[in-house]
Amino acid sequence: MRWFGPLSLSKTVVNTVRCYTSSSIGSYGSFHKNHTYELRICAENGFLFYGKALHAHMLKAVPRTDLFLSNSLANMYSKCMCMEDACRVFDEITHPDVVSWNTIIGGYFISGSKVLASRWLRRMLLCGVLPDQFTLSGLLKGCISAGDLGIGLQSHALSIKVGLGGDAFVGSGLVEFYAQFNCLDELRKVSDGLVYKDAVFVNTMIGVLAKSGNLAEAVENFKWILASLLAPTRASFVNFLSAVDNCDALEMGMQIHGSVIKFGFESDGCVENSLVGMYANCDAMGHASDMLIYTGSSNVMSWTTLIDGYASSGFLQDAMELFCLVYNELSVIDNILLACILGVSATSECLDLGTQVHSIALRAGFESDLCVMEALMDMYAKCSSMEITLKIFCQINDHHSLFSWTTVISGFVHNGFPNEALVSFCKMRTEGVDPDSVACISALMACTNLHSVDQGEQIHAFIIKGGFETVIYVQTALLSLYVDGGDLSGVRKVFGKMHRRDVISWTALISGYTKLGYHEEAVDSLFKMLQEGVEPNQFTLASTVTACTKLTATEIGEFIHSLIIKSGFETHKVVGSALIDMYSKCGKIGNAIKYFKEMPKSDIVLWNALLAGYAQHGYCSEVLRAIEEMQIYGVEPDCVTFLAVLSGCSHGGFANEAIKYFILMSEKYQISPMTEHFSCIVDAFGRAGMFKEAVEFIEGMKIEPGIVILRTLLSSCIVHGCIQLGLAVAAKMIMLGKCDTGTYVLLSKLFSVGERWNDAKKVREVMETKCLEGKKVGRSWI
Repeated sequence: MRWFGPLSLSKTVVNTVRCYTSSSIGSYGSFHKNHTYELRICAENGFLFYGKALHAHMLKAVPRTDLFLSNSLANMYSKCMCMEDACRVFDEITHPDVVSWNTIIGGYFISGSKVLASRWLRRMLLCGVLPDQFTLSGLLKGCISAGDLGIGLQSHALSIKVGLGGDAFVGSGLVEFYAQFNCLDELRKVSDGLVYKDAVFVNTMIGVLAKSGNLAEAVENFKWILASLLAPTRASFVNFLSAVDNCDALEMGMQIHGSVIKFGFESDGCVENSLVGMYANCDAMGHASDMLIYTGSSNVMSWTTLIDGYASSGFLQDAMELFCLVYNELSVIDNILLACILGVSATSECLDLGTQVHSIALRAGFESDLCVMEALMDMYAKCSSMEITLKIFCQINDHHSLFSWTTVISGFVHNGFPNEALVSFCKMRTEGVDPDSVACISALMACTNLHSVDQGEQIHAFIIKGGFETVIYVQTALLSLYVDGGDLSGVRKVFGKMHRRDVISWTALISGYTKLGYHEEAVDSLFKMLQEGVEPNQFTLASTVTACTKLTATEIGEFIHSLIIKSGFETHKVVGSALIDMYSKCGKIGNAIKYFKEMPKSDIVLWNALLAGYAQHGYCSEVLRAIEEMQIYGVEPDCVTFLAVLSGCSHGGFANEAIKYFILMSEKYQISPMTEHFSCIVDAFGRAGMFKEAVEFIEGMKIEPGIVILRTLLSSCIVHGCIQLGLAVAAKMIMLGKCDTGTYVLLSKLFSVGERWNDAKKVREVMETKCLEGKKVGRSWI
């Protein structure tokens, strides 16, 4: 069946208006019936303009409409949020009935004017019109949407007063209302107070109790249906199964599956889909797959749920293979299934699968389906094909939605084009599409990548204007922006305004403090976080351990280590490397070694932390032994590994071993050396007094020696009293324009070693003249 879209509906209404305007009216009954139908279409779709046209024609054709038609008019204006006209129609009714009053009261609730809705309810009671079950049900739904507990409680009291407290229809509304506000005790009282409970009410109870985690009570209500000889309906099963979402409740879900088969609902598409969703939520994908294969299901909705379940559980390959089975053997496909598998392609960044699904979509005639087109945009953006993403975006030029704009913006950020992301953000607003919190987060990420706090502050202002400042994910993105930009005041302002601080926001604050050098504040924040009852994660603890390392606060670090063990994160590589680094730099290399021995030996990050610790303490033999042992465990070294090894060799004066591993790094592991690696070799030669080899090595480098390498050689010249070479190195640094405070200090020391005191004094005078912003050597800042 193909449903009418808004455009076809509007044409239907227009044609009807023209028809009635240009032809005779015919019988009054036909006129009444057709206009009521058309007004209902206008009300359901918000066609205020056509509704007014029909109203004008009715006034022309019939001087005075009856009560039923007037109620239809008032309903149309209410649903179209035009309450002034709805009230005008109501005032023209001679004897308004309860339906008339319900229309106005419900209209005000829909438009968000709960105060006016309450006034009209009072006015209705003063006029002697008693509310019916639809009045009270509408009031309760309005309270749910408005989040108003007070008026809902008054509505409950009113239902009891007018004798509808035991009505099953009102009871269903009360159950939904109390469930919304988590008032389970009141909900149970409503259920106990009902004399007659129909299947609709009990199904509502089952759904509410199951979703709130009270599966045992939901089962009792399900048993009540069976005991009262009421046959369970589709809603009974769907409501219950949709709430079974953990492995502990799997057995209960399987019992309900047995009831589904017993009462003959296994062929019902909605129930079958709910069963698949239940098994997926309980990590029992095999049960769901076997069920569909056994029944030979051709329900595309169920297969889509199964594929999505595999993808959500991380089994992307299984999801892809299942899609191939569905497409090739079952030949069932729709736009939702295509969007689902395109989401799998996007998550796995598998461009080949995405392009194949794209061709399937074209062959199946979904090339103009907005759902599929937007899923294709998302897939290509996440697979680093922004050019194709933009082509599809241009193809849907007349239907640019918030989702499509957000996909483009986030795609630019994901692919490293932050400037283009911000330009797209501005274009979206120009087209009249208001960004939501997700689009704002992407724009903030672009500003963070650009290190542009100024632009980020403009986005922040827009966020405040749009009312997104209280969204926790937006607040976390703002924290990242201000941390990256070094704006500590901005960090504190954003964090201070957060009403709900979760572990992510606390971690952002602590890592920000650590990054900006406020290590004491980082440690204090961890303790405040614990006082608020928020459990830290591995990244929170790793950042705090790093702060302790900078403070050399071993005792606090050991306390956090105990907290790490208690929290179960001691085997996490980020935490482990931070702990090894902390113990090494705080002079407790024995603790670092002991901790490393208790860890898995398959992680390169932990090995690198241990090697760096050995190197810092000058344990060259241990460094060489550790890298050999690391390779025995099958762990391949990386550039950080070799940096630690070369540093250890240079500190130990093992120049030959340093050259050996430098060559091994380049030739065997194909790792291009960086400046730090070159500097370690020069330092190793310098410490060993092998200046000829050091100079030859520098001249043979494929890169221009920078200030780090030259300063390393100059320091060795000072240690060994090699004045002439030192002067040549200093001259090279001056020629390259690399003269900073450190260079002048080293040159002054070089002259002092050669007992050229006047030259040393002149260098210091030049330094004090040219480097006024630097610290004066030999003079404390304190």
